[in-house]
Amino acid sequence: MGLYVDSDNDRGASEGRGIRGAYGRSVTSKWYWETDGFGTILETGDDTMLDFYQLGISTGLSWSLRGRDPAHWTPYLMGMVGATYNDAQPDSRDGIDLTLAAGAGAVTRSLFSNGIRLRAEVRYLYDTYASEQTDWHISAGIEIPLQGARVVERVVYVERVTEVAREVPVMVAIDDPDSDGDGVPDSRDLCPGTLPGARVDATGCIIESQTIALSNVAFELGSDRLTTSSRNALDNIAVSLQSQTDMSIEIAGHTDSQGSVDYNMNLSQQRANAVRQYLISQGVAEEQLTAKGYGPHEPVADNATVSGRAMNRRVEFRISR
Repeated sequence: MGLYVDSDNDRGASEGRGIRGAYGRSVTSKWYWETDGFGTILETGDDTMLDFYQLGISTGLSWSLRGRDPAHWTPYLMGMVGATYNDAQPDSRDGIDLTLAAGAGAVTRSLFSNGIRLRAEVRYLYDTYASEQTDWHISAGIEIPLQGARVVERVVYVERVTEVAREVPVMVAIDDPDSDGDGVPDSRDLCPGTLPGARVDATGCIIESQTIALSNVAFELGSDRLTTSSRNALDNIAVSLQSQTDMSIEIAGHTDSQGSVDYNMNLSQQRANAVRQYLISQGVAEEQLTAKGYGPHEPVADNATVSGRAMNRRVEFRISR
């Protein structure tokens, strides 16, 4: 950059000219570090005296309002610290002195695709030379990015909104209960009142040849007398059987292996008969039901354990058509 100096009157020189070069890097988006050097000739205006010469170097920070955005002109402020070699008359006054500077400037937007910009600035320079001097440095020139300019393009996308009318299917919840709990809604259930626990087809009708264990049917210890809770369970079963009269059911009684085989065969038959008679008393057709005792011969668990024996003492419905 070209440099003009309005020097302190105490220097014995009125003005000067020179050049300044600088190198800088960004620290953040708006803060920059910069180091520069300059050389000037200060004119004494006296033909009998030699002009003064200065060589200086400084470093510092600058703050840019727009972060040196190459798409816009950008003002900035700066502060520098450095040293200047003053070559003056007489030679005894030569020396290196501390300098402090504060200034302001601006750079234009990028002029070309390579990012070159114009730059101008003014600095107020304090110099410890000869009992302290203050100068004004005014410079102008070009700023060249060493890695090319980073031009930010502003692209605006405009969305075109088009209203299109179309039919959208809507899922509507329909109250379609499953009264007998067989997994088939009442609207498609051709065989309502399914026996609890029975497997059914897609129409809600019981599938042939299946066995249902009546886990909620129990008897008093060592007898064929139904417990109160068992009668309540059989009441619900009776209602189901009355609505599906085309089924034939064998009521199968089973015991564990405790006691003699004859005793258990007799007890299982009595218990099967007790269930059959109770269902008949509740309105189930007599010809729809048969009863058979199997004693301990068809266990489903280990009779060596308490839990196994409890599982083996059971009543089953064996369904056929």
